[in-house]
Amino acid sequence: MGSYFSELENSMTNISIWWQILAFLILDDMTQYWWHRLSHINKKMWKLHRPHHVVEEMGVLVTYRNAVLYYAFMPGIWFSAILIYLGMGYVYLFYLPIKLVIILLAHSETKWDRFLYKHKILSPLAWVIERTISTPSTHYAHHGLTAEDGISNPNGNYGNLLFIWDVIFGTAKITRKYPEKFGAWNQIKEPWYVQLFFPLITSKNPNSELHSIKTNNDYDPSGDFKKHNK
Repeated sequence: MGSYFSELENSMTNISIWWQILAFLILDDMTQYWWHRLSHINKKMWKLHRPHHVVEEMGVLVTYRNAVLYYAFMPGIWFSAILIYLGMGYVYLFYLPIKLVIILLAHSETKWDRFLYKHKILSPLAWVIERTISTPSTHYAHHGLTAEDGISNPNGNYGNLLFIWDVIFGTAKITRKYPEKFGAWNQIKEPWYVQLFFPLITSKNPNSELHSIKTNNDYDPSGDFKKHNK
């Protein structure tokens, strides 16, 4: 890239820090929202994202539990690399740790947002925070087993750093509660290397979604997990 676009290297170092932050929020975080959302709509992409959802509990170790190819093709990672090449690396040094902390806490068992819900005086602050960034309540809902519990939102609440994308694009569900059951309808356990390197390595179990890259009729990712859990 340097040999062909050397004149662009560090060309945007001097633009406003606020524009740089906005660039990362849009080209990294918003595109990750759409990538995440697409992985629940497209059957082939779901198989790369599936390891993130088959676990039956929440915790920080769940955060980046996806197939390698899920990240290899993620647009936000490539856009971030371009922004860094253009001279926004200094802002990224602060942006990335903040994003990681929020995402990790959204998956964490600590449920830090309960403090905001316990005190009525903090309700206005809670209203703003839960619509701005991902919290345990809103992200736990995404990992809930079925929307039948009135809390879970398996095909929504896709936000990573910012939850406001869900608010803007109509996929938000806010209940200030936490699902009791987590996971996905197909609970067949595959070896870690199958989940990590699919479709380069596939499952030997013909009943597994990861048996083949070809799509099947077992799961409609545009629908709800609930129809498979009756």
